[in-house]
Amino acid sequence: MKKFSGVLSLVICSLGWSLAGIFIKYVTVNSFAIAGFRSLVAFFTIAALSKKFPRFVIRSKVSEKENTEVKTKPPVDKKRTIYLWISAVTYALTMITFCIANKLTYAANAVLLQYTFPIWVISFGPFLLREKNTKVDYITIGGVVIGMLLFFADTIFGASSGEFAQTEVLGNILGFVSGITFGLTTLFQRKQQIAAVEAGVEDSDANSSNDAFMIAQIITAVFGISAGFAAGNGMPDVKSLIFLVLLGTVQMGLPNYMYAVGIKTVRALSASLITMIEPLMNPVWVLIFVHEVPDIFCIIGGLIIIGCVVLREVLGRKHSEKKI
Repeated sequence: MKKFSGVLSLVICSLGWSLAGIFIKYVTVNSFAIAGFRSLVAFFTIAALSKKFPRFVIRSKVSEKENTEVKTKPPVDKKRTIYLWISAVTYALTMITFCIANKLTYAANAVLLQYTFPIWVISFGPFLLREKNTKVDYITIGGVVIGMLLFFADTIFGASSGEFAQTEVLGNILGFVSGITFGLTTLFQRKQQIAAVEAGVEDSDANSSNDAFMIAQIITAVFGISAGFAAGNGMPDVKSLIFLVLLGTVQMGLPNYMYAVGIKTVRALSASLITMIEPLMNPVWVLIFVHEVPDIFCIIGGLIIIGCVVLREVLGRKHSEKKI
């Protein structure tokens, strides 16, 4: 029953995340303002659901005896605090670049390019986490490169046309960057977990990502709203305001909370496969409600990217089980 509820939580999370493309299309304010207002609402949504505010510094663990004897606060765990803030900043960059990409290119391009993030985990993992790559990892990278070339085929081998003729290249590049920053978020959250285990912290604390996510929402809200008004953007109209609230609650706040609930009872492999619902459903919503049809090469490239990532997860899991 617990496993079923975990799977259901991740399905709800993925469906919520997949609404980004369609909701953003209905907001008329600039991309910075979208990212800022969405994060402001998301922060309070996550805080209300989790019933707590984030830690801005992480303190070292002390024994019960030391805790009763020492009346001052425990010392700051510098390593874990640095990883916390790197995770928060990279996730903030992910949200900002993704929002801008959604305004400059097709929603399908933006979300599928962001989902290259496992490749950057594979690429940078050996350097940051000292994890060795397998042959499957390198085959996956090759497949994703092919998928990326298909994404940019229209701009590499011919001129772009249509709604995003002048902005598609920049939008695709920003979508690509959001994948890199999302990968770095994952890596530094893992480094924080490893450091927590080494410090003897309980697993529930070591696996918590709420602090980084909530700090990222604050950073994005401050930067996005400030940049939005600096760019001459006034207050959003009623329609935009409604969809901004939906972005902060239904698309960002609730899904992040549901992810934290689901990951407690569902294996990492299952979670990875379930969250693939997001990139698959995002263009479906946009096609149904906005009638926005991406280029065929973009669709093929996206399917290749998702297929490579899923195959890598499945084969990687089998390889791990054989070792055991």
